[in-house]
Amino acid sequence: MSQFSVGAKPSRHEGDLVRWPYPKWPAGKELPELNEDGEPFNPHKDTYPHLLLVPFGPLPLMPVHLSWLQRMTEAWGFEDVSETLRHVVFVANSEPNNNKRLIFRIKRCLHCHVGARADQHKKVTPDGETKLYKFQLDWLRTVTSKCEIKSVDKTVRILCDYYMSRIKAADIEAAKATSKATTGGGEVAEGGEVKTGAQVEEEVFTMNRDHDSRVKVARLKVAGLATEEDQDKAVQILSDDIQALPSACTPDETLAAIRKCQVGRGSASFAEANLETPEETKKRREKEEELENTEEMREARAVIKKALGSVMG
Repeated sequence: MSQFSVGAKPSRHEGDLVRWPYPKWPAGKELPELNEDGEPFNPHKDTYPHLLLVPFGPLPLMPVHLSWLQRMTEAWGFEDVSETLRHVVFVANSEPNNNKRLIFRIKRCLHCHVGARADQHKKVTPDGETKLYKFQLDWLRTVTSKCEIKSVDKTVRILCDYYMSRIKAADIEAAKATSKATTGGGEVAEGGEVKTGAQVEEEVFTMNRDHDSRVKVARLKVAGLATEEDQDKAVQILSDDIQALPSACTPDETLAAIRKCQVGRGSASFAEANLETPEETKKRREKEEELENTEEMREARAVIKKALGSVMG
């Protein structure tokens, strides 16, 4: 279970924060005097200090880690490497305790350089400033201390290694199952089949993002609909599928229904249903408005209003 519990939502925060549990301000702890803008702190308006994004870096990563984070950022629609890394930390903290022990106490990192020269395996840092939420950084520091890891930087590298290897392992097990070398092991999807690496990757990087429109675009890319034109094509495909349903109205039936019900005579849809040109619509509306403003029509509306009452009953 996550060590982060749901608290009162701050008024100003990044979009990814609303998708995950986060810690409440400790009961009895004194509130800050000033907010992040140097003004008196308002507990009903301002973001609590532990929910602020704080710089974390420079963050030394192995080139393979940075390359992976950059690819995941592009593939799954994150704003930058910082948001991708925050997502990985959220996912890791939501893992069951047994998985956390596996990540931080048993497996550790896959790039052990014990005995290597200090400059033998050079690391790289992400472009720009890496930012985590203050409570995420506190959690990483706690893990680093309790699990006796050398540094917070290494804890982050361990996280990257774990999810990279988990995705790769899924592909290996899926290949074994396909070749019938074995059907055991691996992550199992609904229906009993072994998950592929792509499926595990999607599960990890779409977790708690059901309402994130960027995920929809990412899935279009996976389906081969990568460009804006292709996205328009996807909408047309959906429209074609709807039209193929036995209960769906044909375009002609839809237009006939609009003409028949006479609703929205001043609307563009009514004009389209009657196949009118703009000039024809203008002439028709002029005649209709002239009729609507006659004394006879006013009296008729007054009788109807008296009989039926107002629109509010």
